Amino acid sequence: DWIIAPKRYKANYCSGQCEYMFMQKYPHTHLVQQANPRGSAGPCCTPTKMSPINMLYFNDKQQIIYGKIPGMVVDRC
Repeated sequence: DWIIAPKRYKANYCSGQCEYMFMQKYPHTHLVQQANPRGSAGPCCTPTKMSPINMLYFNDKQQIIYGKIPGMVVDRC
């Protein structure tokens, strides 16, 4: 119970497959797909934009700390 606030938050997430054109941007994904098109599940969507949340918590010395934790909420896939 080291987190004081927020008590809960909505992180959001990405799901689904990437478009084929997206895979061409990264050579390694394109090569895997071309080498074994039936054997690879294909890449899934990943976040392209994330934002921080503000958090109030206890550090290891039991001091109350207010901080901004980066990359906690998915804004765009």
